[in-house]
Amino acid sequence: MKKLIYLLILIVLCSCKNKKSNSFSIKDPKVTEIANYLEALEGLSGAVLIAKNDRVMFKKAYGFAHLGHKVKNNTETKFSYASIGKSFTAVAIFQLIQEGKLSLQDPIGKFLPDYANETARDVITVELLLKHKSGLPNYFHSETYLNTSKDQFRTLESLEKLYENKPLEFKPNEQFAYRNTNYIVLGRIIEVASKMSYEDYIKKHIFSVATMENTGDFDIDLNIENTAENYTLSDIYPNQFQKTIFMGSAKGGPAGGGYSTIDDLYKFASAFKNNKLLRPDLTNFMKKEPESDWYGYGMQFAGAKGSGIYGHSGGHYGVGAEWRVFEEQNYIVILLTNKDLDQGFFDARFFIEKTLSGTTQKLDNYFFTKDVVQTCLDDNLKQAKILAEDSNYQISEIHLNAKGYEMIKRGFYKKAIDLFTLEALSFPESYDAYDSLGEAYMKDGQIKKAIENYRKSLELNPENQNAKEKLTELLKI
Repeated sequence: MKKLIYLLILIVLCSCKNKKSNSFSIKDPKVTEIANYLEALEGLSGAVLIAKNDRVMFKKAYGFAHLGHKVKNNTETKFSYASIGKSFTAVAIFQLIQEGKLSLQDPIGKFLPDYANETARDVITVELLLKHKSGLPNYFHSETYLNTSKDQFRTLESLEKLYENKPLEFKPNEQFAYRNTNYIVLGRIIEVASKMSYEDYIKKHIFSVATMENTGDFDIDLNIENTAENYTLSDIYPNQFQKTIFMGSAKGGPAGGGYSTIDDLYKFASAFKNNKLLRPDLTNFMKKEPESDWYGYGMQFAGAKGSGIYGHSGGHYGVGAEWRVFEEQNYIVILLTNKDLDQGFFDARFFIEKTLSGTTQKLDNYFFTKDVVQTCLDDNLKQAKILAEDSNYQISEIHLNAKGYEMIKRGFYKKAIDLFTLEALSFPESYDAYDSLGEAYMKDGQIKKAIENYRKSLELNPENQNAKEKLTELLKI
């Protein structure tokens, strides 16, 4: 089911031959191993930078910034960074805390006294917004936002009606739910507390301090020098990549959506790590790993518990982005791509993590799932099932499901059927698996089997609206 594709978006190098696509060659066996892997990685389109001990050791670009004109990406190409923009917003909040202009326990209403939802205004604090525990509704996936031209939403004010009057998803501080809405509200708070526009504040207090000259919340319909287009596999034209200009925001903001380069994001990560943006105590506070969660105060944590890997990722249609600090190993990694997450981004991200900091159960499961999928595609479902059953590793349902949908988008419906069948066998209680299998059969013209699997999905989850709608359509045929 496509919800699992969305979860992929949820949970995210000193001499050179050519300045535009250079790779640095300092002897480091781990970096060499990564470089060789990336060179052979099929489908990767983007740029990668790796630094160690505050020295850039490797940076190189891959693939195309513009498929139509066959313009290659280079190491100075600007890429969309999606949710990485939340890093800038979080640092800005702590800068204002440092200046005594706000505190983590300040409620929304202190800065936005006319905020429409009274509970949100009085109860939700800056801290809950930072940690995605506010309960604010998800404007980014609301019907109004999805079905309206994004040209209408270029300012923070233009987004207010999408969430202010809406009910909360849950009581504040009861659970975690990653929502762009939280950081949009933080952006508004920054404007009130600093008496500056969000964009001006970030430029002056973050981009300028870190000397990030090629980063900004650009309007995507303007001509921006050396910018990569974003490409996603089309739902309409099998096996074709399409531009994503109708799928995301028209302009970046506090929740993300801006553009940057691998060099600029390295400058940001380095400035943050070396306390150039905040006092050491506040830097340490931001990068302290939570006891149970993977998300802290505008910071994501990867690797095994206590691994010291922190940063922030971003993903959307045609976008995969990440900055990471490997504190114990003293590496910084920047990864920016302009295709879907499963078109090289995940492979690169997880291989780099495994090589620099060692493997984890999650990483082992990811690469095992990749092997099982390849066996299913190259050999057959039976061999893939045997491989899965004979291993101590676990299949990742999300990544298996994503590969199935890639096969649908490429027009390989029988391969999709095999992958979703494997998913249903591996996760027999997953209504998503049967929903996806129903879609694959429907695409392949096998209506009876499509109906059978949609019905099975509904048995497992009677609230599955997608299955209800598809059954209504199929039963008319």
